[in-house]
Amino acid sequence: MFTKKEIEVLELRRKKLTQTEVAKKLKITQAAVSKFEKNAIAKIKDAKRLLILAEKMNLEVEEDGYF
Repeated sequence: MFTKKEIEVLELRRKKLTQTEVAKKLKITQAAVSKFEKNAIAKIKDAKRLLILAEKMNLEVEEDGYF
């Protein structure tokens, strides 16, 4: 679901590093950090929407994420 870089960015942001600090640590631009962050957040929102829809349709979600 998430790319390796998205996970790295999210883990560093969770540790309270700024986007600038993350960019320096990963040797990427701040714009790239922002993009990875936005992509990961969009994926989280999509997953939440999917779970809400599954609940409304009375579908059971397996542990691996499938119906």
